[in-house]
Amino acid sequence: MPCKKCGSNSLVKLKGELTASYPTIEGIKSPPVYICQDLSVCLDCGLAEIQIPTKELELLKKSKAAPTT
Repeated sequence: MPCKKCGSNSLVKLKGELTASYPTIEGIKSPPVYICQDLSVCLDCGLAEIQIPTKELELLKKSKAAPTT
């Protein structure tokens, strides 16, 4: 499958670790969500894609809905 951005066939699968948090003052009040997942990276243009697992996606939804007071 070619890269969605540049059409290159230089895609590689890598192991990835990501810390996700909302970039607002309110986001600081919610703990970051840690995601360990494979990602696809284009070695020509740098586009990276990751599929966030359901458990971590639910944690992100909860942290966005958390009260800000």
